[in-house]
Amino acid sequence: MEEKEVFVLENKYMEVHIAAYGATLQRIVVKGSGKLRKDVLLGLERAADYETAGYAATGAYLGALVGRYANRIAGGQFAIDGQEYQLAINNGRNHLHGGICGFDKKRWKPVAYDGNKSLTLRYDSPDGEEGYPGNLQASVCFQLDMRELRIQYRATCDKPCYVNLTHHPYFNLEGEGDIRGHVLKLYSGHYLHTEDLIPDGTLAEAKGTACDFTTPHALERVIEERGGLDDCFVFGGTGMVKRMAGLSDSRASIVLFVASDYPGLQVYTGRYLDVPGGRDGQHYGAYAGVALEPQFYPDSPHHPEFPSALLLPGEEYAHEITYSFAMND
Repeated sequence: MEEKEVFVLENKYMEVHIAAYGATLQRIVVKGSGKLRKDVLLGLERAADYETAGYAATGAYLGALVGRYANRIAGGQFAIDGQEYQLAINNGRNHLHGGICGFDKKRWKPVAYDGNKSLTLRYDSPDGEEGYPGNLQASVCFQLDMRELRIQYRATCDKPCYVNLTHHPYFNLEGEGDIRGHVLKLYSGHYLHTEDLIPDGTLAEAKGTACDFTTPHALERVIEERGGLDDCFVFGGTGMVKRMAGLSDSRASIVLFVASDYPGLQVYTGRYLDVPGGRDGQHYGAYAGVALEPQFYPDSPHHPEFPSALLLPGEEYAHEITYSFAMND
């Protein structure tokens, strides 16, 4: 199959651009009546821009597929069957989003592309890459149906390994400015309590705090009271797709819904974003977008009480995320 830098899925409701580098969601354009088009995703202008050293230094992961293990693993270490593994350290004392050269910095190969509705990309990760055990074969399928983008992750490995694949999209439904006025609803009232962003194994109740989004609230409140969110909200076990979040903005007349079979949803309001050279020359600063990332819980290898992300030989890793949009024209 011909290898391209960017693949486009399109129908009369949406247009999605996916870069082979990092299996990156580069654009999500929501279409309304007439010529109304709104790109609701933070991204760079060209696919080649994601490969520059300057962009890598921002640590933004705009729209990228992150893995082998999304989020943090404390100390970059875990043990499987008594054997210790040391991963790359790239976030203070911890391992983050697959390491120094994780899946976001790999060129994914096209497996299937119908030029309109779906795209499947694949990356084969060798034994020992970034310290992870086993040869991992990973694939991701993007499917566009009306106003819905469904992402399916599949993986197998020839050794036991912890796996946690997700995308890292930052949404701004207006396409510019910041997200303080965006209204968020979460279908969970609990999140993981953390110390320096590492879970301590306990749950925090959101009720009565700025983190309570069980009823819709503007993000401005939590930004003012605690600098925003970088928290994993809990939804229980895997195996059943459930709605996790709704995001709206009165100026844009667009509503985003997030659904997944993952047990957690990391919500990051972009406090430390600092990305020059964004779309149309924008500089993405603090709170330019909100990341909504369904995934396994951070640091789950150290918490047997958490849903397990351990993938065994002979098993298939299979999870999905759906981003769907409604537009009031």
